[in-house]
Amino acid sequence: MKKTAPLLALIPLLLSITGWSSAADEPAFSRSRWLEEQMAWGARVPENLVPQDPRQLREFLDKLAATRPPRGGIPKGVVRVSADILAPIAGPAQPETETEPFFAIDPENPKHLLAGYQEDRFENGGGRVLTAAVSFNGGSTWRETIIPNLTTASGGTYQRTSDPWVAFGPGGRAYFASLGFDETSPRNGVYISTSEDGGLTWGDPVAVHSGTQNFDDKEAIVVDNRNDSPYKGRLYVGWDSISPSKQQPVLLTYSDDGGHSFASGSILDIQGSSIGILPLVGPGGVVHAVWLNYGSRVTLRAARSTDGGRTWSAPVEISDVRAIGVAGSRTGGGIPEAAIDSKTGALYVAWQDNRFTPGTSQIVLSRSTDGGQTWSAPQRVSDGPANAASFTPAVAVSPEGWVGVSYYSLRNNPSRIMVDEYLAVSKNGGQQFAKSLRVTATSWDLRYAATSEGFFLGDYQGLTASAKTFYPFWIATFSPSRLDPQDRQPDAFTRAMKIR
Repeated sequence: MKKTAPLLALIPLLLSITGWSSAADEPAFSRSRWLEEQMAWGARVPENLVPQDPRQLREFLDKLAATRPPRGGIPKGVVRVSADILAPIAGPAQPETETEPFFAIDPENPKHLLAGYQEDRFENGGGRVLTAAVSFNGGSTWRETIIPNLTTASGGTYQRTSDPWVAFGPGGRAYFASLGFDETSPRNGVYISTSEDGGLTWGDPVAVHSGTQNFDDKEAIVVDNRNDSPYKGRLYVGWDSISPSKQQPVLLTYSDDGGHSFASGSILDIQGSSIGILPLVGPGGVVHAVWLNYGSRVTLRAARSTDGGRTWSAPVEISDVRAIGVAGSRTGGGIPEAAIDSKTGALYVAWQDNRFTPGTSQIVLSRSTDGGQTWSAPQRVSDGPANAASFTPAVAVSPEGWVGVSYYSLRNNPSRIMVDEYLAVSKNGGQQFAKSLRVTATSWDLRYAATSEGFFLGDYQGLTASAKTFYPFWIATFSPSRLDPQDRQPDAFTRAMKIR
């Protein structure tokens, strides 16, 4: 298998992230080493949200070596979105690897879908490029474009990029958020690319925030598309920032000119270390934000703004988080996913948790019907066996107010490396969920996925909805490798799930 070398490399990587390279007077900069130093004081990045025991990972990989992956094609109804438009090169990046998928639907045209994902993942963080894919026929066919002028592989100057996030604004204007950073220099930043033709072509990335002292991470965007909002068209961008002064706040800013310039960012939380902020827009243009916080306890928090993101309420606690890892994989830990009902303003937050099945991850959800001031107790959404992990959720609300939660599950194979995509739907505002629907008729093998602190599909996946239809967007290894037809490769897939 072509992933054998990366899998073996996981062991020393988990024991110690890449160290300094020597120079005559002082060591050269290493992004991996710098992050390792920040994690030592409590900074949080996806690699240390749920630390893995290297010895357990070694035992897990040894067991897998005795089994041979099955073969299989793309299941009926599933559409492959990615087509490996980036030519592979020699070097540390893993060719033919798509990771971290995200999805958006045009609120003015439900047939207009936009996807984003990483291409050619590096073991110790980021990818060579980010790719956008657009569909104008409800996801039946797709056209891909590499986001231009960000990394050296796309005509820019950064060595790596990560965390693709997409959104639509009024008139079908499309936005793509990304991180740009180097492994061998301290420069990095959050960037926005825009498309005036719905995602077919993209302008140069515009810096939301950049520098060399801090490290910006886990950005997300949303656009106010509401006719009842005084801020219609405003683009909101959130991210966290790790500083050498031992702080990791979450921040949020906005743009009123289509992503050409941005206001000064507001700090929403300076307590402990925060990561994974998600902005949402509700009725009247009220802006909500949700994030994961590591303080005296691990909690999910929320805040709201009634003046277009200029000022924010004090954070409220959604729930404590009891995230646990999945053997051999990096799954995003307790990073939340969130959605809002456009009619009622009800808020929904899903995450990975093991409170209902100790020792095994499941997907749980909390909801708020009073504008984020109070939240329901977490309820389990994933419904597989108690000893089979479910992980990396996404959540969306359809125009009818139906709540969908998609997630990966290991329920169909006792070796716990054969994965399926599932979708759970609630028609009563998230109070109860029907039996989860299997999106993929056949399972796929994790061993062909990219590796990054374990098998890596992404810290998140995508899900969006139109009338009575949900569109999960995930990574799977159905397709043969073009480099070695005996192997499989990870690609981005979707499927229109019509709900009766």
